[in-house]
Amino acid sequence: MFLHSDGTFYLWETNTWTSEQWSSTSGFVKGATWDPDGRMILLAFSDSSTLGSVHFASKPPSLANYYWPFPDAHLLPVDLPEILSLIRRSKGIEKIAWDDSGERLALSFKDGEDIYRGLIAIYDTRRTPLISTSLIGFIRGPGENPRPISFSFHGKFKQGPLLSVCWSTGFCCTYPLLFRSHMLP
Repeated sequence: MFLHSDGTFYLWETNTWTSEQWSSTSGFVKGATWDPDGRMILLAFSDSSTLGSVHFASKPPSLANYYWPFPDAHLLPVDLPEILSLIRRSKGIEKIAWDDSGERLALSFKDGEDIYRGLIAIYDTRRTPLISTSLIGFIRGPGENPRPISFSFHGKFKQGPLLSVCWSTGFCCTYPLLFRSHMLP
């Protein structure tokens, strides 16, 4: 993916090194993450508290096998209604991480009201047929006025999603997010 500050971004097909231009009115792309099945990309934009998702009609063995340009791909909004009522003055999503099971999504926001500043919002996600989210709760870091500098899910933890966060206060913490899975029978 190649990004411009005017909201234009490019998805690249790596077999022939051709690209397709996409655009958003929500600012430039701040973060992107693939779902575990490779059928969609979640995008965080600089001027929005809403995510975007590019859905592909089928999952090929690799991006290089898509017919170019993407005939069956669509950019759709992913609303985060619970967060909009809580973080009214947020200037958009700052960071994004999605766990390997596709069940947990972590987001941080720029600015916002004092009580919610520096928090990481944790969402339950469902991916069929389109992505939907439900706010589970928040993580606040240790120390005074912590802000998440970087965070990522551990890809090989078998018991469930495990989120590691480096905070502006100098602490690095790991949070097990061991909730009952909606994927269980």
